[in-house]
Amino acid sequence: MNYMPKVYDDFLPKEVWQPIKDDICGSKFPWHWSDSVLSNNPILCHPTYNFQFFNVMYANNLKQDDKLFIFAPVLDSLEIRSLVRVKANLNVRTDMLVKHGFHTDFKGMTTSILYCNTNDGFTEFEDGSTIESVENRLVTFPSDMRHTGTTCTNSKNRIIVNINYF
Repeated sequence: MNYMPKVYDDFLPKEVWQPIKDDICGSKFPWHWSDSVLSNNPILCHPTYNFQFFNVMYANNLKQDDKLFIFAPVLDSLEIRSLVRVKANLNVRTDMLVKHGFHTDFKGMTTSILYCNTNDGFTEFEDGSTIESVENRLVTFPSDMRHTGTTCTNSKNRIIVNINYF
């Protein structure tokens, strides 16, 4: 079965979106270092570029970080029966676009990716289709759909929020 990801531009009204963007793209957002982009399969990404900053705000049925509250308007706009994970990723600018490696998030649920800033990075699916990183864009697809993210070359960073849910 071919499933096309659903793309929602201007997902949130500007007055709701702007404080979220200001927070996650600001200098006080709490980022953590990971020396692997894909912790469950670190060999998919070239070793030189196999790192990122992240913040897991919700996992294991618990709030992991107080920053989760800023994403309430996003979560309230999705049809979530049960939240599994909310994770922000920040990839720094590179001199060339680097794909991190095709992977799946989970099985049997939904993934939504919220793009927090506009840049030349993208999400690519195994069929070759891509979703460009445009701020306040949300893409939704089955969590077991193979996809990869990238770095960017025309901005200081690429920031997304990955939401997994039933």
